[in-house]
Amino acid sequence: MTNIPKPKTGASVPLSPEVAVPARPPTSPARILRPYLRGGEAAELIGVSIRTLEKYRSIGGGPPFLKVGSRVLYLREDVEAWLQRHRCRNTSDDNYAAALREIPSRRNRP
Repeated sequence: MTNIPKPKTGASVPLSPEVAVPARPPTSPARILRPYLRGGEAAELIGVSIRTLEKYRSIGGGPPFLKVGSRVLYLREDVEAWLQRHRCRNTSDDNYAAALREIPSRRNRP
């Protein structure tokens, strides 16, 4: 039996390198290759909050989505196509005006 001293109560125990868990990258290759995105992943790809994406689902104007049980999924191709439709060169571009009309404002809701 070996005599290993116990750490004092409240003292932090340093982890040895072989015990430390390596940090996972924020986007693993498996997530990048998946054809379907969860709400948070789609929001991150678009650059909006999850709440904004939820608002787009309820009032329209966002990318197409799938509802599978209680889960909402977005096809990566649909999200990227939606982003391309909103691509503009300047504020006089026809896409700019169309993008503004596509998202209904709160003031104009019935």
